[in-house]
Amino acid sequence: MATRVHTVTRVSPLTVFRTAFTLSLVGLAAWVLCVTLLYFGMDAAGVWDKVNDVIGGVGGSQTITFGLVLSLASLLGALMTLAASILAPLIAVVYNASVDLFGGVKVTLREEF
Repeated sequence: MATRVHTVTRVSPLTVFRTAFTLSLVGLAAWVLCVTLLYFGMDAAGVWDKVNDVIGGVGGSQTITFGLVLSLASLLGALMTLAASILAPLIAVVYNASVDLFGGVKVTLREEF
């Protein structure tokens, strides 16, 4: 078994942006799916009827519907996707700047047959 030690000395911010954006979109899809399943599970348990009764009991006219929950979850997920896509290249730039001081990340690769 031969081992090799490689040092990561530069990360392309554009590549990091593309990867972060793609993974964020996958996370957004998973987030919306989870919120949908959770909503329908809570609806089957009667939680939303009780919450809407409480809202109506205190004089409110707004009810919590599937559209409202999905809209808020999608908005929150889109904001998180945007934040991750913006912050990831900035982190790559900071990493590239700090490599000059600390020498980068060393990765050991082992070849197994």
